[in-house]
Amino acid sequence: MTGTRRRPPQFSREAAVRLWLHRQGLARPRGLTSLDRRAFVDHLERTGALQLDSVNVVDRAHYLTLWSRFGPYDRSRVDRWVYGERLAYEYWGHEASILPISHLPLGRRRMRRFPPESWSGRKWWSRYATSTGSKRRVLRRLRAEGPLESADFAPQPAERGEKTESLAWRLHEDKRSLKLLWHDGRVGVSGRRHFRCIYDVAERVHPDGPAASLAEYHDSWLLIALRGCGIAPERHLVNYFTGPELNAAERRRVIARNLRKKRIVEVEVEGLRGPCYALPEHLETIDDLPEPTGTTLICPFDSLLWQRKRAAELLDFHYTVEIYVPAAKRKYGYYVLPILHDGRLVGRLDPKLHRDRGMLEIRALHLEPGFEPTGTFKATLDETVSNLADFLDATEIRMPPGWRSTGGAG
Repeated sequence: MTGTRRRPPQFSREAAVRLWLHRQGLARPRGLTSLDRRAFVDHLERTGALQLDSVNVVDRAHYLTLWSRFGPYDRSRVDRWVYGERLAYEYWGHEASILPISHLPLGRRRMRRFPPESWSGRKWWSRYATSTGSKRRVLRRLRAEGPLESADFAPQPAERGEKTESLAWRLHEDKRSLKLLWHDGRVGVSGRRHFRCIYDVAERVHPDGPAASLAEYHDSWLLIALRGCGIAPERHLVNYFTGPELNAAERRRVIARNLRKKRIVEVEVEGLRGPCYALPEHLETIDDLPEPTGTTLICPFDSLLWQRKRAAELLDFHYTVEIYVPAAKRKYGYYVLPILHDGRLVGRLDPKLHRDRGMLEIRALHLEPGFEPTGTFKATLDETVSNLADFLDATEIRMPPGWRSTGGAG
């Protein structure tokens, strides 16, 4: 019968999870592949970005995210690939991120459209925005003095005696201008010192080149997220890649355009509400993907957890970053690392690295309801914690009381 809409291809929930973990680099045991230049760039291209975060309870988020997949490695090599060899660059991907250099045209499009129209007229933006004079002062100093940190815009010795409100305001404003100039592309991050950004004028940081078209930039919201997720409904893609700020109508137009151009296809996933989408090339090999194996720990800012609805609906794992929850109201701990075991999120660790004592303390360990730890799981979790301690240069590990005898601790 002509005009009948063919039903989209159907996939099991398990197949969708297999593809997702494969795209995230989490389907095989940690350390099976060593972290070299090619593996580093491949990770960025697959997932879209490495999120940066300043919390250092265990390690910086981007370092920990890579350890989850590759095991211990030399952090200085990653820094050199980003800030020396320029295989990647810092900009806004999923929040502040390390992005593959191939995405720079997309970054340039955001830079040229910064600030987004949606910010216009908002009270917080009118308070945060800075004057043209402030931006000129910052750029003038960078061009004359070379790379500078935010702290370099603190009062100079000759100025400290002025004690004037106008001086304090100017210095505070210039620090904000430094960040805003990074957003609009006139300033880039040329390196980091003790995780503090070192800024320079963009022409000394980024290679020259074109900006992506507006359509390409909007499409990146969808295509980058599908590269990282595999098969996903729209709600699982929202806020995966946050560079483009698209409303619901704009997202629908992007999906329709890419369906029409056959860059993506519509599929169904058993037990998952609503239409799902995928890149055709991912579906060609989905039946050949092996079952996920191995045990590792996941950083709170890992790309696997950028969309919490996805973790809840596909892995039945409800996760909240409790850093921002008052201590008395935390359920699991301050910096909780989910435990990924054979393709399932089966528990959570609350770790703390005591750098002065060289000790990695696991303050609490919670296993998911219904998960029964086997001897193999206990052994692999012990090995995983030991491997993390090696990466952190910790010489002592303290597990929760009763872990080895009971297989878990509440």
